[in-house]
Amino acid sequence: MADIKMETENFTYKSGDNGEPLEASVHWSSEVADQKESFKPIEFMPAVLILHGGGMTVGSNAMTPKSQIAYLASLNFVVVSPNYRLCPQVTAAEGPFADSLSPYTWCRTELPSLLKNTDGTRIAAMGCSVGGTLALSLALQPHPPKVIASFYPSLYISDPDSSAHKPFTGFPPLPEWTDTPENKAALLNQSAGGAQLSAFPVFIPGLTQPQPRHIWFLSQLRTGNWIAAMQPDKKYEAIDPCARFGEKGTQWPPTVFVQGDLDDLPGSGIEYVNRAVKDLKGAGAKVVEVEIVEGESHMFDMKPEAAVGQEGRKAEVVKKALDFLRKYV
Repeated sequence: MADIKMETENFTYKSGDNGEPLEASVHWSSEVADQKESFKPIEFMPAVLILHGGGMTVGSNAMTPKSQIAYLASLNFVVVSPNYRLCPQVTAAEGPFADSLSPYTWCRTELPSLLKNTDGTRIAAMGCSVGGTLALSLALQPHPPKVIASFYPSLYISDPDSSAHKPFTGFPPLPEWTDTPENKAALLNQSAGGAQLSAFPVFIPGLTQPQPRHIWFLSQLRTGNWIAAMQPDKKYEAIDPCARFGEKGTQWPPTVFVQGDLDDLPGSGIEYVNRAVKDLKGAGAKVVEVEIVEGESHMFDMKPEAAVGQEGRKAEVVKKALDFLRKYV
């Protein structure tokens, strides 16, 4: 894919409970128009909201591959990539899910006045891993996204029999989590006065050193306690869009799932994607598609060979999903 000239600016879309700014990075093609000053009668640009993964505990908007952002900008999208508050300082419902709705509403109501050629009535949503779950949750809003792309999401997390509630030992072994005052202080960011975290580096085995937050998070996965730790009140339907597929019926927006066939992370996998496709179609959804990538697991789209413009099935599927967004927005 040819290089595209882009503009990028960070905006605060809301504040956390203690006044922490929650920011979204906004990207657009400078080749389309000067979005701040232009009043030319050109095509208004739809927006796409990209929600990152990280198990609701780690990660940031920096996880989104630059090649995906650039390709979406080349399709005339304004690309909005927010950070959101991370558990366990907040629950999943209060943090990741509420903070996904906030930038979506911000795109509809405020972004068009900041970037003059943005069309706040045409918004797509996409996400990877739990970000794909967050994107699906937006379909339940009174004014849902026009279209959704959900990459290897965590599904059916309110189902106690799903793998989201089962022990997972697929990660390299790390030290056991211990509830020492030092570890708890690090987990709750007490060195910064308990300020709510909305970004935290992902642990990469062999490349980075695990921090207490990584050890705590992987301990929850290893013991099958992940969802319970994210939503301690156990009101799991509040954070499971799959439990509410029937509410929208025929009004569910066009949706594409992208899934690697070797993915076995909690809540992810072909079994759950196929179940979601069946349930959505059974509820009346008109356009639901699935793209399976053979021989791939979680986060396959972050590999260099999956970048749009590369040869091979991985890059082909990523491009197809992004084109799906442009088709239906």
